[in-house]
Amino acid sequence: MMNNIDEIREREERFRIIAENTLDTIVLVNREAVVEYVSPSIKMLSGYSEDEYEGMDAFDIIHPEDRDRVREIHAEAVRHRKRADLEYRIVHADGRVMHIEARVKPVLNDMGEVKYVVAVARDVTERKKAEELLENILDNVNAAVWSTDKDFTRYTFCSRSMANISGIPRDEFISSPIRLHDHIHPEDNEALMGEVRLRLDQGLPVRRAIRFIHVEGEERWGRLIVHPWLNHKGEVERLDGLIMDITDKVRSELALEESEQRYKSLFEHNLDGVFSIELNGFYFVNANPAFEFITGMKLERLKGHCFLGVIHDEDHPVVFESLLKVMQQGKPTHTECRLVRSGQEDKIVSITFVPIFLSGSLHGIHGIVKDITKRKIEERELIRSEERYKFLQQSLSSLSHDLSAVMKVSELEQRLTEEVRAVLQVDSVSVEEVPRGQEAALMDSQDMWIPIGEKREPVYLRIAMGHELIRIEREWLETVVRYVTLLYDNLNLIEDLMSRIESLAAAGDKPKWMLRLLFKLSEKERASLSGDLHDSVLQDLIIWYRKLESLRSAGTFEHSTQQELKQIEEGLLDAIHQIRITCNELRPPFLLKLGLAESLKSLFEYTRMFAHYEIEFRSEPSGIMLGEEQTIGMYRVVQELLNNASKHSKADKVTMSLNGSGEQIHFSYSDNGVGMDLSAFEGSFQHMGIAGIEKRVQSLEGTVEIWSAPQQGFHVTIRLPKM
Repeated sequence: MMNNIDEIREREERFRIIAENTLDTIVLVNREAVVEYVSPSIKMLSGYSEDEYEGMDAFDIIHPEDRDRVREIHAEAVRHRKRADLEYRIVHADGRVMHIEARVKPVLNDMGEVKYVVAVARDVTERKKAEELLENILDNVNAAVWSTDKDFTRYTFCSRSMANISGIPRDEFISSPIRLHDHIHPEDNEALMGEVRLRLDQGLPVRRAIRFIHVEGEERWGRLIVHPWLNHKGEVERLDGLIMDITDKVRSELALEESEQRYKSLFEHNLDGVFSIELNGFYFVNANPAFEFITGMKLERLKGHCFLGVIHDEDHPVVFESLLKVMQQGKPTHTECRLVRSGQEDKIVSITFVPIFLSGSLHGIHGIVKDITKRKIEERELIRSEERYKFLQQSLSSLSHDLSAVMKVSELEQRLTEEVRAVLQVDSVSVEEVPRGQEAALMDSQDMWIPIGEKREPVYLRIAMGHELIRIEREWLETVVRYVTLLYDNLNLIEDLMSRIESLAAAGDKPKWMLRLLFKLSEKERASLSGDLHDSVLQDLIIWYRKLESLRSAGTFEHSTQQELKQIEEGLLDAIHQIRITCNELRPPFLLKLGLAESLKSLFEYTRMFAHYEIEFRSEPSGIMLGEEQTIGMYRVVQELLNNASKHSKADKVTMSLNGSGEQIHFSYSDNGVGMDLSAFEGSFQHMGIAGIEKRVQSLEGTVEIWSAPQQGFHVTIRLPKM
């Protein structure tokens, strides 16, 4: 009996020694959680002595935020008679917060009921601080550290940052590690459960990128690094792992790859030529198929070839200057030049040079090439067409002015053939009568035959064409033929009548009424021609001008093309202005309304803008009373005198006066030009200007005196009866 008592005492002594000397704190509480025993280390752990703590509610020193949770775990342990491991915080006697790790185990009596609960607690504050430091580091590098048993049944450690990476609350996957797999991409999860698991079972480390799908419609990437920990037998005992969030890196790589693919696609399939060259020597590095097509050289030949080698020699300076500008300023620049193509015509191209920067330093130069050969040719043709158009308009203006004074068919034919030959640059031009009914047999199909009127037989303008006419030349020819056709038959009639009148005049019979009739017919034709030009050609030109103006305003053109279009626009305005002037000359619109004196002043104002001589005009409108025929007739006379002054007199001053006295209207003209020998032009119609003036005045029942001599100027005096 004594031996048993001694053994019990020895055992208790041994337990006391262990309890008093262990660093862990042993707490014995009853079912109501009242402390019945605590080991001396409680002082070191909580700052409370054994006497202070014994008899207390064990939960009183637990941090208020953890107290309910620990009570629940304690109740669960008592209820289910199972041990429990837990972590919580206590409030030290000096007010500090301490982190505690404890194991709680129920102690049963002989009846199997819970008699006591033993808790073994230890201070893990320093470890918690280290873990928090690690957590902060992991949060900053966006990584998570974990450790599990070899079968992934529980985590022995897992950093808080795991929740940010996986998207699962930490408590959820701590209690159920398999939940993590629900948030891994199915393809990657299959690999983890297969080949990855096999490697880990073999004790081999694993490095693999996996995708997390914890957010709907979004993928996040993690770099999984797992190292198996082997025991002394070489068996896998636990798995230590690290997951780094590499989402931004993967997205950047994918974006870079997408950008590279997009660039490659744009590079390869761009319709413009694209190339890159080195800075040292300007050697080709790369070129797309479009550039190969433009240059006619394959990339294999281009590589190692100097870029300037494909540029026309004359364009080297401007291209080199552009390259130098890119290198010095680091900004894109633009130039136009010619590319030399072996055995083929040069191409005109537009090149935009773009700097290539790597790490902030100029590494090379890109070039974007557009083939503008067709556009440049069209621009040149446009300029030539514009120049041709201006020339044809000037020709039309000059011809219409000259034909307005022609009164013989032969002169009309001569002036027409001269103008057609000079303007169209054709092999030959003639006016021919073709017997009616024999047109098909006599007309050469290779020549152009255009009907212009009739004499005894139909009359044609025959043009031997050596080349095809362009559109504006055809339009010019159509306008000229229309003009001539209007005059031709009437001039035939007028010429026949004039011949009869000359015969009567030679016999001393001067039928002024006939002259008046002829001039009326002439004025009627002038009015008709003026209306025709105004209503057809002029309106067409105005329509085309407005279309061009709208196109130039709304379209986007290069500066040079914009300027050329503007010049064409201005040329159209000049042509419109010239046709309006021609219409005014053919039939002044306000002549009868304004009266002769005011109309002449307007005529002189316009003439002064182009004349090389001074015009002095004096009038007394109050005494000038003229009828319609007299007003028109005198206006035509003054037009002809000004025309002669511009073409022949070489005068620097012209003086005219118009006044009325008594029953007459008096008009005088005088210039200080070179004059002429009138004796050389005796005969009524051998000089059309003087003859026209004489006949015009005669038709108005007036008289005309013309005097001139070499170097004595030209002088005309006209008297008309008041109407």
